[in-house]
Amino acid sequence: MKVKDIYAMIAIIFATNFKGAIEEDKFKKLAPAWVLKNETDENKKAHEFWQKALKEDYSAVLKDFEELKKAFEMDFFKLISDMDVTLFFEKARYQKPFKELKASHSANMLAFLAAIFKSDTDEKTHNFLGLYLTNYFMESFRGLAAYLKANAKSDYYKALGWFLDDYLQMIKTTLGLKI
Repeated sequence: MKVKDIYAMIAIIFATNFKGAIEEDKFKKLAPAWVLKNETDENKKAHEFWQKALKEDYSAVLKDFEELKKAFEMDFFKLISDMDVTLFFEKARYQKPFKELKASHSANMLAFLAAIFKSDTDEKTHNFLGLYLTNYFMESFRGLAAYLKANAKSDYYKALGWFLDDYLQMIKTTLGLKI
């Protein structure tokens, strides 16, 4: 599996976890380890929370999602606007998959990132990826990661915050972004 495919898969995992609360049957079947394990401090901390989350009561996760869901709309951080993201999607001829959610909702933005990763085959698409990450994605998602790490009450969402932080750093390093 290529790195871009792994990054796309992880973006989809985050998107499904941020669009709505995880379903109880899926929560009970969580894998003992996250999809990616590395030696960064963020990943190690995330795995610590993940292990605790495996024993967590589902009702705590559900309640936590309800308290956190406003932060999954990326305009919450006031670094981007929903209109800007909507116009960017229109210019790219991208149809957001979660039609009931705003364009600037993390689930739609992560799905778009996955689509770009999957189509990143030449310099033109690579430049487009860089533009999206730099102008729309990275700063807001750094805000989301920090917000989850600081405000989540459940170990599940704390783990996702730490995993998101690790994911953003991997993207930045791999692509050589200067942001």
